[in-house]
Amino acid sequence: MKISIINGSQKSGQSNSGLILEWLNKLIKNDHEIKNYKLKMKLFTEDIYSEIISGEVIVLAFPLYRNSIPANTLQMLIELEKILKEKRTKDIIVYTIINLGFYEAKQAHIAFENIKHWCERSEVKFGGGIGQGAGEMLGAMRKIPLNIGLYNNLWRALKLMSDKIVLKESFDVIYLSPYCPKFLWRLMGHITWNMRAKKNGLKKKDIISTPFKNK
Repeated sequence: MKISIINGSQKSGQSNSGLILEWLNKLIKNDHEIKNYKLKMKLFTEDIYSEIISGEVIVLAFPLYRNSIPANTLQMLIELEKILKEKRTKDIIVYTIINLGFYEAKQAHIAFENIKHWCERSEVKFGGGIGQGAGEMLGAMRKIPLNIGLYNNLWRALKLMSDKIVLKESFDVIYLSPYCPKFLWRLMGHITWNMRAKKNGLKKKDIISTPFKNK
């Protein structure tokens, strides 16, 4: 079976979407043909779109931007819809992974609804998805085995997704947060932001917003 995996992150280097897809690639059985695609800022060519729809499964991963799909990922989906309607020759099922900065993964529900509607318009089957909250911490956990760290529930969800992909079966969208209290997640975030500010020559007070005052 041919599986097309699309990383919809705009980052040119490493991304959290790419990291999640690396883990998913390792979980999918080796007897399947897996082709990975990186969107970046430039849209795919028509030949690439044709390659993507030549398989039976599409996996799409992207970060949540303003509670929805990033602009270039959305434009890619619009172009992909056209190709699907013109050239699709077999049934295709689409799985989706969304990572987001919010702790509560449920914030991605609008984006998942958008993907479901896109699948209906494109005449493909929505296979389900994973919404991962506090996704910005994933990069810091890269060296920790996924199945024993704060994202152990993500590992189990990816394992479920990989099993469903092989069977071409659907499952309900899963919303996840890391195994840590929200206050600790916020504390780690503040520490990281302050470290980045210092690295760029800023002080803590420089990144604290000042309330607007009417004159």
